[in-house]
Amino acid sequence: MTDAAAADAAIPDFGPAAAPRIVIVEDDAAMRESLVWLVESVGHETVAYPSADAFLAEARLPCIGCVVTDMRMPGTSGLGLIEKLRARQSLLPVVVITAFASVRDAVTAMQLGAVNFLEKPFHDQDLLDLLNDAVAETRDTAQACCKARAAAQRLEALTTRELEVVRVMAEGLRNKEIARVLDISPKTVEIHRQRALAKLEVDSAVEVHRLLEAATGAGPCSAFRDLS
Repeated sequence: MTDAAAADAAIPDFGPAAAPRIVIVEDDAAMRESLVWLVESVGHETVAYPSADAFLAEARLPCIGCVVTDMRMPGTSGLGLIEKLRARQSLLPVVVITAFASVRDAVTAMQLGAVNFLEKPFHDQDLLDLLNDAVAETRDTAQACCKARAAAQRLEALTTRELEVVRVMAEGLRNKEIARVLDISPKTVEIHRQRALAKLEVDSAVEVHRLLEAATGAGPCSAFRDLS
């Protein structure tokens, strides 16, 4: 394996360290090739589709990146694509481009969650600026997702009783107070408390509180999820 190949293999497909990937959905072949060239000229990977339906059929979303879609296409439109992505709980940013802009379409696109709406012809740098913002946004989202999942996985190692104890403990209560809340003995609280802290690899109620907060909202990350 060459040094370059080894470096590429070391880059994960998901998580905040993943390489950005821009999905381009455009039915006009010349425009699609032009967009691919533009995006790849600044070092981003691309994957291009001739229709929204072709993209949805594969339904593999990059962890870091953005979708760039035409508004009017045969089959599912750009707006329809956003609706279907949001219905499947994808939060990947979407930039809509069109030669037939209207205020109504622009408002609808933004309401559905498009990050911007560009009218053809547009300045190349305007699109690149939006893509850079989207890459930064999804990297932050991926970092938060991975942090939440890591915290949730640590909590999953606890028994039901251990989790009950640390949840009350995180509110700042002492053993005797926790015992009253859970209707168990202080000695039992201490046993579960020590076991839980050891499993979580933390030493204090403050650290437990932070771990519980970090795990809030943990769910499946969007990296290469099958959305079909």
